[in-house]
Amino acid sequence: MPEQARRHHVVSKFYLRYFANDNERVTTVMLPGERAFPQGIGDASVQIDYYTVIDQAGQQSDVVEQALSLVEAPAAAAWREVAAGVWPLSDEHRQSMAAWVALQLLRGSSVRNRMSQVASHALLLEVILGGRARLREVLSAAGETVDDETVNREWIGLFTNPVRAEAGANHHMQHLVNMLPRVTQSLLDRWWILTVFKRKALATSDHPVHLVPYEEMMRTGRGTGIDNAMAIHVPLTRRHSLAMYQPSAVPRELAALGRDVQQSGVAATALYSNSCTVNSARRFLFHHPDDAPLSGLNLSQPREREVMVHAQLWGWIAEDDRQVLLDAGFGPDDLAALLE
Repeated sequence: MPEQARRHHVVSKFYLRYFANDNERVTTVMLPGERAFPQGIGDASVQIDYYTVIDQAGQQSDVVEQALSLVEAPAAAAWREVAAGVWPLSDEHRQSMAAWVALQLLRGSSVRNRMSQVASHALLLEVILGGRARLREVLSAAGETVDDETVNREWIGLFTNPVRAEAGANHHMQHLVNMLPRVTQSLLDRWWILTVFKRKALATSDHPVHLVPYEEMMRTGRGTGIDNAMAIHVPLTRRHSLAMYQPSAVPRELAALGRDVQQSGVAATALYSNSCTVNSARRFLFHHPDDAPLSGLNLSQPREREVMVHAQLWGWIAEDDRQVLLDAGFGPDDLAALLE
């Protein structure tokens, strides 16, 4: 039996090669930018056992890692076309590139963290709505003591040491399999604009695909997803960036040229591309060792939180249940902090 692969690339090795030097090394920048170091593309973006699932026999399996090659190999051929100056792509290569971009949107740690955080918030909401009365029922059904002191102690513990849900690889990969065809088609339905840079250089990140919201959505605080993003931005190589636009959002001067067009990049568009890359990064940025594409950009702290709840849930807790929490020193600000 062949040895199971445990070092899994969250960003494809073939893709990182387009940001590497001849020795296949990139400069890896750790957010917030205080540390940068050279790294081989065989090590960049690697996470141990990230795609390892439990199969029907209850054994660990790297079948997902093997299956991803069915998307990555055709995508690598599409990237070679772009690097060679081919545009627009053939339908086959366009399909392959769309599938890879969809894969990146679905497989990163941001998705798994979001799933975990949504589930954790749902558990906390269930606690809030059930209150101590529901907690007493659960303890009684489990054969536990249900005197007031015990119930109050357990109630406080549900907030001071809340249960955290963790989405595993099986759950995440099933979500990926379910969503990949739909997301791929959504990207194929967009208008693609390729920007080519002769001198300016681009960076990429551990989450190389960035969703660009409509300004109206930003002003009104609405969320941006794959389907409603104004554009989806991807640095393809250190000299090529791709913007996948909603048809209604394509700049007028470009819309007249056709569905998949190419334009020359200037300093301003390179700065915009790299700012998108910075905004989508969670922990790491990558660029060619000879380039300085992040110069002048503000790098944020690593991002772990993907979901925030702005509802005032403190008011949803029954008054007598709130009082027990207040007496223990736990208040509305503490609850808000759990939801950030």
